[in-house]
Amino acid sequence: MINGNYLETINIMDGIMVKWTEKYRPKRLDDIIGNSNVKEDLLKWANSWQNGPPKKRAVVLMGGPGIGKTTAALALANDLGWQVVEMNASDSRNAEAVKNVALLGAMGETFLDTGEFISSKDGQRKLIVLDEADNVFGREDFGGIKVIAQIIINTRQPVILIVNDWYALKKRSSVIGSKVITLGFTKPRSTSIAKVLRFISNNEDLTVSDEVIRRMAEKSGGDVRSAINDLQALAIGRDTIELKDISTIGERDVSSTIFKSLATVFNTGNCKRSREAFFNLDENPEMLIQWVDQNITNVYRDPKDVYAAYEALSRADIYLGRVKRKQYYGLWGYANDMMTCGVSLAKSREYRGYVKYQFPSWLSKMSRSKGMRDARDGFAARLGKHTHSSGRMALQELLPYFRQLYIQDREFQLTMTKKLNLTEEQVGFLLEAKPDSHKVKHVFDAIRKVEAVSRPSKTEEPEPESTPEITDTKTPPPEDKEPEEPEPEKQKNLFDF
Repeated sequence: MINGNYLETINIMDGIMVKWTEKYRPKRLDDIIGNSNVKEDLLKWANSWQNGPPKKRAVVLMGGPGIGKTTAALALANDLGWQVVEMNASDSRNAEAVKNVALLGAMGETFLDTGEFISSKDGQRKLIVLDEADNVFGREDFGGIKVIAQIIINTRQPVILIVNDWYALKKRSSVIGSKVITLGFTKPRSTSIAKVLRFISNNEDLTVSDEVIRRMAEKSGGDVRSAINDLQALAIGRDTIELKDISTIGERDVSSTIFKSLATVFNTGNCKRSREAFFNLDENPEMLIQWVDQNITNVYRDPKDVYAAYEALSRADIYLGRVKRKQYYGLWGYANDMMTCGVSLAKSREYRGYVKYQFPSWLSKMSRSKGMRDARDGFAARLGKHTHSSGRMALQELLPYFRQLYIQDREFQLTMTKKLNLTEEQVGFLLEAKPDSHKVKHVFDAIRKVEAVSRPSKTEEPEPESTPEITDTKTPPPEDKEPEEPEPEKQKNLFDF
């Protein structure tokens, strides 16, 4: 039930229209629609901080966009009177930014907005919210995941990680997977979203029929944020929204997923429906062809049908290759027709029964190996610069010998790690180990010990220079020497003979 606490009185400020998603963002956990069990578990974890840091100091809120993960984190802090340190990981994808903001905030105490110091010993806390934590990736990020792991292990303040793809984050570090509580948010029902839209309409003096509210709620696909944004977009310049007005958002089928589209392509023999199934997806053909390729043999069991389907898919691949070579994207349409209509009409009979469509294995392998490939390329660039060669040559010709020496020769290992300034990820690549493994940690621990031993101590005083011992004050008589011959005069220039 939506109550008055749901509404925050914020109107137009400085001539800028406030987004309704922020204006009507729930301020308390009870005001968030759906996910009752998740909210209870989240509050239970927060209350466990009353007696000091619990065993698991971080919570991961996972689920699709727009279903209330960030709102739940902020509402929890508001309910408990906690200060919030919020950071969007996708805005600053590097370890230093995460370390400066989130790690420092997690390790220290905090102050109120008024400047008053509050102590965790008195039950006062601040909540570290790292939004889109699964986006701390990229070629420039060598260590962002490590810093997140340090936050989870050492934090003195409660931490919430908000992710859309939990498994993409979990695969990067074993610490993140074992030291956190995972809570999965599910999409709210369309009836619950309709209540939110009705509440907002009444507060904005909008006249909207129940049928329009219902249609908009269904089209949202469980995304509360998109439903509110649609309502606000339609309300601009009008005080009444009719059924014909929502035709502008009718083409956006957010509930359509790749799995439903695959089912349409494989199960129907209708070319138009197959083509439209992929047209509504926000993916390019180069990605979609991977899905079709992975699932042909899961559906078609007749070898002739499999052959015909792959024949059509190969033609789609030819078009995509021409797009890449000539940069003419008009050929995408032909590729899309071959991978949808061509594959759909390739079967000679209907195939019944449940089919579990699979994620493309090639994409899974590429995703799992992304960190390793980034570390490999970074190492190749450093080795190439050190040996005055290209990164490609370093990988093809130098890497096998370098890795063999690196693994077997401890002195070579420590020297080259320091000289090339290798990161944990790059050392892990050479040792074929995870960046946070003990094998990698031992390398950097050994380097620190060597540096500590070789560093001169400040307390040591230089030894006084020894003076030669004088045994006899009398100078010995000079020895007879043969007279030295005068040196020949040097030639002053080329013409002086």
